[in-house]
Amino acid sequence: MGAAIGRQQLHRDERLGDRQRVRRVTMSTQSMTERIGDRFAESLPSPTRGFRKLLSLVGFVAVWWLCYRFGVLNFDHFASPVTTLVEFAGALAGQPLTEGGDTIYLHAVYSAARVAIGVGFAAVFAIPVGLVVGTSQRWENLLYPALEAFRPIPPIAWLPIAIIVFPTLALGSVSVPLPALFVVFVGAFFPIFTNTIEGARNIETEYRRAAESLGASSGDVFRHVVLPATLPSIITGLSLGVGLGWITVVAAELLTGGPGLGYIIMQGSRLLQNQIVVIGMLAVGALGYASSLLVERLGHWLMSWSTTEERS
Repeated sequence: MGAAIGRQQLHRDERLGDRQRVRRVTMSTQSMTERIGDRFAESLPSPTRGFRKLLSLVGFVAVWWLCYRFGVLNFDHFASPVTTLVEFAGALAGQPLTEGGDTIYLHAVYSAARVAIGVGFAAVFAIPVGLVVGTSQRWENLLYPALEAFRPIPPIAWLPIAIIVFPTLALGSVSVPLPALFVVFVGAFFPIFTNTIEGARNIETEYRRAAESLGASSGDVFRHVVLPATLPSIITGLSLGVGLGWITVVAAELLTGGPGLGYIIMQGSRLLQNQIVVIGMLAVGALGYASSLLVERLGHWLMSWSTTEERS
């Protein structure tokens, strides 16, 4: 017994000695500069996530300024980043974007409302249809070919037809441009639809069979198996749909006019006020980023069970 314990201790000592020899060899092959660099890197504090995001924005403005300063790709004829940021701060303070025009907040409210309504209606239709197509071969044969044929058509290509078919409603002093809403609806529908289908198709059949073997009805299987398993794909589709919603609403407002961020971008281009164009683009980017964060928070709330499992 004592001899066996002694042999085990000898093997442990040999392994420890091997590790120390490897460490010494590794350190000896490193140059003095590399060792000083490693120690210096270990002593530096790790930047926070917020700092890295701020550094990304500062880097973007710095590249913009360098292109403007040295006239890269005719950027010297474009708006200066300093002038644009000053005017953007003034717009956030409530100054009209153009002489006698509206504030940026009014334009942002119009565009955000169109995106919210268009994406909302797209989700209401795309999610149920995607679940039905993804779980039923019969409904897939009936619906999927026609919808798939329309999917490659760019959403903005529907605008001429939408202008003819859909009127512009007047609700008091507020006009509701149905053509723009329809274009946003089309742009957001297909990402939500296709992601919902893929999520429903990728569910393991063993899960359904296990639920059915425990006495679950078809409604219980859908509610407790299909829908929770498809939620991550639905959230991904919503995130893509919101992004395309902002793209299509700006394109629609460029053509239909009226209050909106796309409208002020067009107005700035017509008036040769490049800083107004950039302000509109920055506003679209900020609102699109905020919309994506909102969808992400919605996903965390709907899938709280998933985050709980990861923590445990």
